[in-house]
This record gives sequence, C-alpha cells and structure tokens, in this order.
Amino acid sequence: MKKKKKSQHNLFEHSEVKVKLLGTYLQKYFNIMSNTPFVNTVHYYDMFSGPGIYEDGGHGSPMIILRELKQAHFRSKARTVDLSSQYKCIFNDKDTEIIEALEKNIKEAKIHYPEIGTLEYSNKDYKEICPDVVKKLKTLLNSEKAFIFIDPYGYKDVRFSEIRDLLSNKKSEVLLFLPTHFMFRFSENGTPESLYDFINDIVPRDQWPKSVTGLDFVENLKHAFQQNLGKDFFVDSFIISRDKNQFFCLFFFTSHIYGFDRMLDTKWEIDTEDGRGWKFNAASSDLFSQVVNSPNISKFEKILEEYLEQKRSNKEIYVFTLRKGHLPAHTTQILKKWQDDGILVATLPNGKPARKSAFYISWSSYKNNQEAKIYLSVKQKRGKL
Repeated sequence: MKKKKKSQHNLFEHSEVKVKLLGTYLQKYFNIMSNTPFVNTVHYYDMFSGPGIYEDGGHGSPMIILRELKQAHFRSKARTVDLSSQYKCIFNDKDTEIIEALEKNIKEAKIHYPEIGTLEYSNKDYKEICPDVVKKLKTLLNSEKAFIFIDPYGYKDVRFSEIRDLLSNKKSEVLLFLPTHFMFRFSENGTPESLYDFINDIVPRDQWPKSVTGLDFVENLKHAFQQNLGKDFFVDSFIISRDKNQFFCLFFFTSHIYGFDRMLDTKWEIDTEDGRGWKFNAASSDLFSQVVNSPNISKFEKILEEYLEQKRSNKEIYVFTLRKGHLPAHTTQILKKWQDDGILVATLPNGKPARKSAFYISWSSYKNNQEAKIYLSVKQKRGKL
C-alpha cells in the first residue's frame, strides 16, 4: 500500500488556516446564495477532499463546508420568504480509503440533510475529474453557480489553464492552495521541470520575473494570474506564514466583483491589521486571537491620493479600492479625514456640492448598472502623509 503523507492523516496548523478562510468566506457566500431569487442551484466541488476528520481530531474542508451550508439553509428557512437554493456537493479524493472514511464521518456527524441538496462521492484522479467538472460547468444555467476548492497534495498535477477553464463560464469561483514556499525554494536551487511546466502554463519562461523572497514569488504568481485572465476577472491571495520567509498561499479567482468584495472582507476579518494573511504566533496557543488591531491603511492612503488627482466617480473608486486589496470602509475613512482637512472636492453629477460624508463607495451603489452618484478629487498634491 502506498504510504500516505502526514497531511492526509493530520490537520496541520497552516491547513487549519486554510479551512478557516474557506469556511468564513463560504458562510457569506451561502448566505447570499440562499437569499436571492436569481439563484436556485449551487454546485460545490472539493477536488482533494481528504477524510473530513483527521486522526488528530481536526476538521477538514468537507465538515467545515457542510456545517456552514446547514446553518445557511436553516437561516434561509426561518425567513418570511424562503429563497433557499439547492446545493449539490461533490467530494473527490483519488484514495478510495479516504473517500470511504469521509462518507462514514459525514454520516456519523449527521451534518447533512436531503432537503439541503445532494452529496456525491468520487475517487477520481484530479486530472480525470477536472475535465468532467469543466464540461459540467459549461452547461450551467443562469440560475446556477459553482464554487471549486482545490487543495492538492503538492502542485505537480495542477495547471493554471485548468483554473482558467473552470472560470470560463463566469458562473464559478475557485479557491486554490499552492505550497509556494517549496515552489520558491525550488526556483532558487535549480528549477525542476515540474515548476517550469507550471509557470510556462501561465507566462512564457523568459518573461517570468526573478523572485528575491518568498513574498516576491507569491506576488509574481498573483500578477501573472491576473494578467493572464484579464480585466474581467479578479484575483487575490491569502498568505499563510509558518516561519520567517516560509509562505504558503491561497489564491482566489472570480469574475464577480461582489464575490471579490466578500473575499476581501473575509481576509480583513482574519487579518484585521493588513488584510493580507495569517502569521503563526508561537507565543499564543490560539490560532485566531481575539485581539483586533486597527487596519494599516497609510500606504493605501498615498495610492488613493494619487488616484484622486483626477476626478473619479464613486463607482470607479469602489473598483479601485477592491483592486488594491482594501475595503470600502477604509476608503470612506480616508475620504472623511480629507473632507475634514478641507482638501476633498465632492460634487454631484449636476456639478453641485455633495452632502458631507456621503461617498457611496459600496456594492449597493455599484450594482445593477447604476449611474454615478458623486465625483471626488483632491484639491492639490499634498506632502508626506
């Protein structure tokens, strides 16, 4: 019998962070999907599911997802108007024993009910199931959405072209984990063919920039993903730091700006200071400390100031804010300060002065092709902030 990796037996600390981000985001995602008349079916694919419960008692992605799904379903049922969707969950792992353990763990936990939707178990190789999922996604109706979680045992089998295919219908979102620490280390010490193949699938080898640090490597990957997909898509990263310069990373892909908005909100919920990722604190026994730090927005303030040297609409500023990895609340905080300092110009579309502190930097003021509500700019170039 092939010896299994430790990560298939135990839930490591960085894996707990992965499922924390996944669960926190999908709590928001499922609540949205269960409270809209425009979606009636959601497909969830876990391509490397694992057993659900590990030997050390840790809960993996299937248990976290089904827990969030159950809660979202019954919250929807409690509303005056029931808009709950049907959820079709497919859990895949090429190891038959792991899938059998997962099915047993789910049944014993009594965490899923038929009224929520369907469960399907698969033990296909990733290279076999991925084309099947792409084919299925291409048949989705406008009332259907999909979310795909890819947490591979390594990276050799995963290709960016597959992620692009999974996104091509613009009805799906993908969360991909990559062991970027090992990828960066290999790139420093004679790049192996498997890493060359992975990178070459995104960008020609001669165009791949040199990465001085592990963080550089993550940023280079994120930039390459975004450039390859184009402006119709949003790409973000969540960095998991175990030790100094040892970075693993989750990459999020979507074509829907509100999904991107909600993922950024999730990141800042976990990392209240930088919204960038998670760093292991050896002095604390709690992976997710309740200490809440103020958001670090000083760098963003300078970038936003340069952007507003030209007059911009509230809708343009909303997109700009998200593209820079920040929340509308951060932008609003900065704009209020500038308004108090007397250097912000805020006008209505008709040219009249806008009401104070009304900036409309939000999804609710962006959606459904609304007209711009306000235009903003800074009066002059300021000194150092």
